[in-house]
Amino acid sequence: MAGTDRRWLVLAVVLVGTFMAVLDVAIVNVAIPSIREDLHAGFGAVELVIAGYTLTYASLLVTGGRLGDLYGRKQLFIVGMLVFGAASALCGAAPNIGVLVTARALQGIGSALMYPQVLAIIQVTFAGQERARALGLFGSVAGLAAISGQIVGGSLLALNILGLGWRPVFLVNVPLALLAVAAAARWLPADRRAEHTRLDLGGVGLATALLLLFAVPLLLGRDAGWPGWAIGSLVAVAPVALVFHRYERRVERRGGHPLVPLRLFANRGFAAGIPIALCFVASYAGFLFILAVYLQTGLGFSPLRSGLTYTPAAVGFFITSLAAPRLVPLLGRRVLSTGYVIAALGLLATATTAAAAGTGLHGWELAPTLFIAGLGQGLGMSPLVGTIIASLHPEEAGAGSGVVTTSMQAANVLGVAGFGLVFFSLVGSAGPGEAYAAGFGRVLPISAGLLLVAALLVHWLPRAPGEADNPLIERLPGWATGFAYSMFLATGGRVGDTLFRELLSHVAEQRLRRVQEAPDDPGDFLAYHFHATAAEGAWLAYLIREGLTHRNGPIPHEKERLPVIQAQVEEIRRRQAAGLIAADLDPALVRLAGFALSSYPRVLPQITRMTTGLTPDDPRFTAEWEDLLRRIGRLLGSVPTTDGVRGRSSARR
Repeated sequence: MAGTDRRWLVLAVVLVGTFMAVLDVAIVNVAIPSIREDLHAGFGAVELVIAGYTLTYASLLVTGGRLGDLYGRKQLFIVGMLVFGAASALCGAAPNIGVLVTARALQGIGSALMYPQVLAIIQVTFAGQERARALGLFGSVAGLAAISGQIVGGSLLALNILGLGWRPVFLVNVPLALLAVAAAARWLPADRRAEHTRLDLGGVGLATALLLLFAVPLLLGRDAGWPGWAIGSLVAVAPVALVFHRYERRVERRGGHPLVPLRLFANRGFAAGIPIALCFVASYAGFLFILAVYLQTGLGFSPLRSGLTYTPAAVGFFITSLAAPRLVPLLGRRVLSTGYVIAALGLLATATTAAAAGTGLHGWELAPTLFIAGLGQGLGMSPLVGTIIASLHPEEAGAGSGVVTTSMQAANVLGVAGFGLVFFSLVGSAGPGEAYAAGFGRVLPISAGLLLVAALLVHWLPRAPGEADNPLIERLPGWATGFAYSMFLATGGRVGDTLFRELLSHVAEQRLRRVQEAPDDPGDFLAYHFHATAAEGAWLAYLIREGLTHRNGPIPHEKERLPVIQAQVEEIRRRQAAGLIAADLDPALVRLAGFALSSYPRVLPQITRMTTGLTPDDPRFTAEWEDLLRRIGRLLGSVPTTDGVRGRSSARR
């Protein structure tokens, strides 16, 4: 078989593992009422069926990746799949709730061994555009698995295969796992083993203990009447968290490989991104769990009807999860905040609809609001990890993605535990009916509140390189901006002034900030401004039209613009005083020359393309143009010495 064909076959094999690992997070939600009835379990115990999987999954995810480095990714993928398949068989045969919870924990271990190998195998198997395509397929498969859990689970329960009830929800994994193991043994390539990777077993133990101490009391405490062990466990969370923090810091200082590299939290984007992930995933996991219980136990829906009721949310999620990666270059981090606000509105509308309908609710009545919620959740999920990781240095991306993914799985546990506690406390001992409807209506606003907190935290994320301050204006089609600016200019600023003021205020703020942030070295100074102009497309387009219209005459809002230009000229004078730019050059003329050099390719991209055959955004053009800018900058930095011989300044780099 050709090498190219084999690579895509390798991708197909590992994506089966991806689908199974993600599917099993959600598929059990719809089976919870049936499991509770069949095994005579309390609500807290059946919540452990969900949380047991994600708890071990979250605790061991990073360690699973490191084990793949130590013993080979192919071997760990196969071992993880075998553990997952065997645990699925045990789940399907479980005679009581204790065995089922234990088997679910084993499933989580299998997923933690298998799932990290998928991305690693994709990274080493593909390169360039093929890698981007493979990662896109990975994201699509993971998203499809996340949204199809309710529907697949409901369908299996409705079929009642061989009279087994809820058990096929787990047993369906067994043949898939065996096929995946056989395909992996045949098609996955052997790989090298790392020699210097070390495991942070102490960190794994402390993190697992921390999750157990927090989650188990929330899951079982209410049903048990809040005994002393539950209260004691919650009290112990703070000291154990402190011990974990100090232990991880000590491992890091000694040059080890901590489970959670604390240095990452010095990065503002990462430090804000983790709470965003926690809020969103906890909200999403709690919503899925409460929705299934409300529909089936509260309203008496069949599992299939419950899954079909969720379908509009799944469709909305799928649509926007595909669209979100294309929107990120357009709107940057605002994709996340927009998604969270839309999802929150959808959940609030769902709560209102459910409260108004009471026990007479029909599934179709929730379709519009669940669709809106799904649209927002898809926007908020698809680019989440990438947006957080984008704030880190490339060499930290691997460690950062592990921490983000682990945090998301931990949030899954806490979402089910926390929302389950609140919901069942509201329901109390009441039977199905009004109490469940009222509880559902009161819990969903809490889920919406977490989403709004996440939306606020998004503003702490740093902008991506080239992301505009005013993205909607920057990304308007050329004909639209041309028409708006033409009307503004033709009417002497009377039409479109609001649009122009918005653009001007953002550009002024942006350029004043650039004055402070620009490097002192003249070469780096020019290259920095060349990159910065990537976020000023609308402003540069306006300047061309304005120059053609007004020529040498007065221009709109000239007084508001002068302070920015004066600040730029003063910065050049400061560099001259520091010996970084030749003192005999006119600072105003240097400002004009610097603006022309850094802006010209983006002001007239068509001339750049016709002259060089490359666009201003092409990496090859960027490299060559930066080299020219640095050489010119070095000439600007040549200053006369005391003996009259021209020399080089000691510029900072």
